[in-house]
Amino acid sequence: MILKFSEIYKKPYIKEIVDDIPIKPVFNEIEIRSFYIKMRDGVNLLCHGAFPVGAQSLPVILMRTPYGPQSLRFFHEMAFYGYICIAQNCRGCFGSQGEWFPAKNERGDGTDTVNYIKCQPYCNGNIAMTGTSYLTMCQYIICDLLPPEVKTLNFEVYSPYRHDLLYTNGMFHIEAYSGWTAYNSGIKNMNISADEAYYKMINYSPQMYADEAVLGKKLDWYRQWLLGEDKDNELYKNGAYGILKDIPENIKVPILAHAGWYDPHFGGMLKSWEKMPEEIKSKSYMVITPTNHKQGLCSDLDEKNAFEPVGRRFIRSKLNWFNRHLKGQDYFQPVYEGSINAYVYGLNDYRIFKSFKEKGARRLYINTSDKTLSQTEKEPMPLKYKYDPKNPAPSCGSEVIMIDYMYHKHKTTAEGRRRIPKPGYRSDVLSFVSEPFKEDVLIENPVSVQICVSSSAPDTCFYARLSTVEKNGEAYYLRSGITTLKQYLGVYKANEKVKITINFNTVAALIKSGTMLRLDITSSDFPSFNAHPNTLNLWSVEEHPVTAVQTVYGGSITF
Repeated sequence: MILKFSEIYKKPYIKEIVDDIPIKPVFNEIEIRSFYIKMRDGVNLLCHGAFPVGAQSLPVILMRTPYGPQSLRFFHEMAFYGYICIAQNCRGCFGSQGEWFPAKNERGDGTDTVNYIKCQPYCNGNIAMTGTSYLTMCQYIICDLLPPEVKTLNFEVYSPYRHDLLYTNGMFHIEAYSGWTAYNSGIKNMNISADEAYYKMINYSPQMYADEAVLGKKLDWYRQWLLGEDKDNELYKNGAYGILKDIPENIKVPILAHAGWYDPHFGGMLKSWEKMPEEIKSKSYMVITPTNHKQGLCSDLDEKNAFEPVGRRFIRSKLNWFNRHLKGQDYFQPVYEGSINAYVYGLNDYRIFKSFKEKGARRLYINTSDKTLSQTEKEPMPLKYKYDPKNPAPSCGSEVIMIDYMYHKHKTTAEGRRRIPKPGYRSDVLSFVSEPFKEDVLIENPVSVQICVSSSAPDTCFYARLSTVEKNGEAYYLRSGITTLKQYLGVYKANEKVKITINFNTVAALIKSGTMLRLDITSSDFPSFNAHPNTLNLWSVEEHPVTAVQTVYGGSITF
């Protein structure tokens, strides 16, 4: 099939992307060819490649995907700019032979594919890889096996730390990974739609049996995730996940990294950036945008300049990077190698950072006597609320929502910098509000909340959410954190008064003069996290959750 640039340019979304790129296409026509590449065990994987018409050999950009055609939007079109763009369907997916099993075969299949491409006459000896999420995992897992022909990689919204993706301090990211399983299990239950499967998977209890009940088949890999609360679980030591966690220290080529403040993978992306060899990091570049896992803007505020460094669908920054590293051309827009270019909320623009490792120097006390945040610690007064796992507080703003936007584009989604209801909207959510700030304050350090609490349950969780209260009185989500008492303390005795610390992911935000901060404390954030059953039993098999009486005595927030 031949595609002419003049024809595809007529499509509105193509025109929008192309007009955003300050360089012109190199070729007028590309040919789309389908072919197979045989793996070491004889399995054939289907590829779709875009080859510029008239070219003998060019740099190759490879993308390996389990998602089929939906992964290809403006991937093959990059071939007009002087590349051969090859998309390969992962084993067992969309016409590729073999059985689909997340992550299991990507190391061998990816290595075989790269080694095949480097020997083809159409490859001029320069190869890059690209793709978001799982497609980045397909890059990560072969980082230490790359031949010299691979000159660079483009990591987007993916963390190599599987445990941290599934759990935060003992709480499972149920929307992200129950939802992902419903969508990517490979099982087609003809009796329900994908939308129905998504909702039923997330809300099914006990979750351990949701696969059979909703999808009609036991999924061993999903149940392994549900049993993997402990970081020392064998799941994270062996196989693909064991390999992935050690990869960042072994990256050997410069990286273009695209991260999103409200992507579930953000924390792991920042962690892996810090672990990269200094020589490689000095040649690499990370951009943090105000986006979710889909790389879409997720804010109820007007975020100006949100996509300035990356362009529409992140194509401009990719071509800028690939032209430099695959063709030796000068960057056509600024790139700050060795640095992080991050969007700053409130400033509504980008700033260059070297690191976000410094601890915050500012502290506000959580005063239970008058429900304020202030620089002065006041006499505490115990505040109680009842947490019922059968009626959990819903997510309002989130950084671990991943699937919701795929199915419900017509509805309000929870991920990102969303509007928070007024204080008092639920009896099981305690809200503490500061005085208006008298001067601008830039938050660019990890935030942590220290609270003194007790619970009538032998185990439970506490969740803290930080928001900004704008001058119009509306509150907007900024960051949050969660932990179970068992995860933090090891052993907890019901009704015992204890101190815990809840750490948040880094975020860059300018708190403008006249703005206030609001901290909410509760015990649930569903479906970002599972509803804790308030028992010592594994949450995913618990059939009899109980209501707990929670008490907050005070504490502080550091930023």
